[in-house]
Amino acid sequence: MTSAGPTGASPSPEGGGPVATGGPTATGGSGVAGGAVAARRHPPGFWRARTLVILASVLIVFSIMATWIRAQIIDTEGWTQTSVRLLQNEKVREVVASDLSERLLSVVDVQNLAAEKLPKELQPLAPLLSTAAAQVVPQAIEKALEVPAIQELWGRANHITHEQVTRILNGGSGALSTSGGVVSINLELLVDRVGERLGVGNEVGAKLPANRRTLVLLRSSQLKLAQDGVKAMRGLSFILPLLVVLMYIGALALAAGYRRRVLLEIGVGIIAGALISLVLRRWIESYVVSSLVHNEGLRPAMREVMEIFTAGWRSRALWLLITGVVVIFAGWLAGPMRWARRLRDLIAEPLEHHPGWFATGAAAIVLLIATLGPTRTPGQALPLLIELVLVVVGVLALRRQIEQERGEAAGPPTLVQPPPDTA
Repeated sequence: MTSAGPTGASPSPEGGGPVATGGPTATGGSGVAGGAVAARRHPPGFWRARTLVILASVLIVFSIMATWIRAQIIDTEGWTQTSVRLLQNEKVREVVASDLSERLLSVVDVQNLAAEKLPKELQPLAPLLSTAAAQVVPQAIEKALEVPAIQELWGRANHITHEQVTRILNGGSGALSTSGGVVSINLELLVDRVGERLGVGNEVGAKLPANRRTLVLLRSSQLKLAQDGVKAMRGLSFILPLLVVLMYIGALALAAGYRRRVLLEIGVGIIAGALISLVLRRWIESYVVSSLVHNEGLRPAMREVMEIFTAGWRSRALWLLITGVVVIFAGWLAGPMRWARRLRDLIAEPLEHHPGWFATGAAAIVLLIATLGPTRTPGQALPLLIELVLVVVGVLALRRQIEQERGEAAGPPTLVQPPPDTA
């Protein structure tokens, strides 16, 4: 008869404490090793929750793009504000001034105009002034474009055009749809105002050829694609943010027993989605400037245009980065780390007696972050309302956790034995 020998112990392969080896329990299906491995195996709900977190984090990238396109390109006010910011940029203003100067000088006879304005003794200088106009006029126009009244005129032209474009893209009709098969901004009034400030007359724009009075935005061959894109973005800008929030809620609901860990993964997923969005933005900017702009002289201005144009994209991604950090802090606060325990001990008394104040304060922080975030974000109201509800639920859950921890620290109640009867 052989003996199994004494039971030994060796470290677990996963670092989870000693696991019995040797003896009957080492090979039995219900042994300590099998029980330890089973204890460390995640339930199916955890993996479903993690899948939802990953999918929602991927959708964040598309959500940022959809809300940015809706707010800054499709929305008329957003487009107008962006167009004015473009004109306020020095490099962009320099390119616009050069283009307007070329248009202006093509219809203004500078030499005859100088001969009319100059005294007799200085009229021989008229040909020289005509030659110098190619350098002087662009600088003068650039200075004129710095005037708020001119910038307001530029913004108004963009506003009117964008309203008409939006009407067409939404399936309506308008003058722009039959104007030579193009959608364009009318520069005639702007050229008139610039010519008036330069002293060359206030009806210069009417002298320009028809193809020089406008700035083409969209051609008829692109109209159907643009209409489909606008319809899609209008829907996605509302659906995607809401879907992301609901998927994160679903992940928390599925992860019973692992909610704190899933909450930390949600925070990491939000940050990862925001960072990917920032990298994608930078790549698109570089591609447009380096691959689509062949004139080296225009690339600095185009780089500024893309920086201003995608500013809303960047601000949305940065706002989500802050949100992700806040979510990770919430998960850390409920964790077993020493500093988290100390912080919970610090707020235990006031949170137990005044949970409403804590819930209100947490909701105020969420609203503050939303206020500091990007303006004109479509579809923000419903996800924000859901976030506020989750914050209140989270504060109450933290209060319950603290109460449980304090109860465990106090230990089971001791029964006081009555003194023996000596009578």
